[in-house]
Amino acid sequence: MPESSLQSNPSRRRDFLFAGGLFVLTAIIFWPAARWLTSQTFAHEQLKQSFFIVVLAGAWIAWEKRASLHFGFQFSNGAFGWLFASYALAAAAVFLQHPLFILAGLVAAVGGIVNFVFGGEAFRRTLPLLSVFALLVLMVLLLPILDWPLRQMAGVEAARVLKMIGLAPQLVVSTGPEVKLALISKGQAFIVAPECNGFGLITSSLLLGTILLLYRRARWWRTTLLLPLCIVVAFIFNLLRISTIVLLAPSFPGHYTALHETAGFIALYSGLGLVWLLTGQQKKPVPPTAKSNEG
Repeated sequence: MPESSLQSNPSRRRDFLFAGGLFVLTAIIFWPAARWLTSQTFAHEQLKQSFFIVVLAGAWIAWEKRASLHFGFQFSNGAFGWLFASYALAAAAVFLQHPLFILAGLVAAVGGIVNFVFGGEAFRRTLPLLSVFALLVLMVLLLPILDWPLRQMAGVEAARVLKMIGLAPQLVVSTGPEVKLALISKGQAFIVAPECNGFGLITSSLLLGTILLLYRRARWWRTTLLLPLCIVVAFIFNLLRISTIVLLAPSFPGHYTALHETAGFIALYSGLGLVWLLTGQQKKPVPPTAKSNEG
């Protein structure tokens, strides 16, 4: 009796050796991009919480699809296509000197590996997760670009809300070693820091909404309508968070940090809960009705 299936099947063993060498090459090519992406994600609290949403979503999808997820370890046209695309994008990054291509290649490489490990059918079932991973990469690139515009929008709108309820806040921009935006109310200054720009809540809401809509195979018009709504929901809850902190801070002197964290926690999970309700609805199949007997 053969000792193992690998020893009794030389072609299978050669396939594994070839796959191992190919994945080592892939790891060498994309390791710098993966390391940079990881460092940037964990250096910013807004991106860190989005990363954990992607991880939890992956675990949830894997659990729901556990019956159809089986290790295949087999090359297919799909796996080769994704890996070839990743190498082509890596080459484009070298020749065109643009990092966006290497990050797109990283996404394609992940697609090729998933296709090889689990097979084409499982890859199609987990495609929403790959799409969200690509969206997370895009968010990492957009964070430094959108930071200041989002802070300005949050400060201006928060000041408008506070004026509507009877306060007279001032929005002040201070220049120095770094530009700061402050919301002044009742003689107390509240710095609209990068953590207050709402980017984390916007990113998390957009990622969660995208995962649910793609996974539930929502119609295109529903996706087109609800994804912008996810961003609006996130912006509103971040606005409510800033306004709540400004309103309650005078009543809790010496506890500003606890108030800040509590308001942030409530705003984050309330916003994500609403996004879940908006995008997570799955159309229930209509049970077949019994045919009536015609006399």
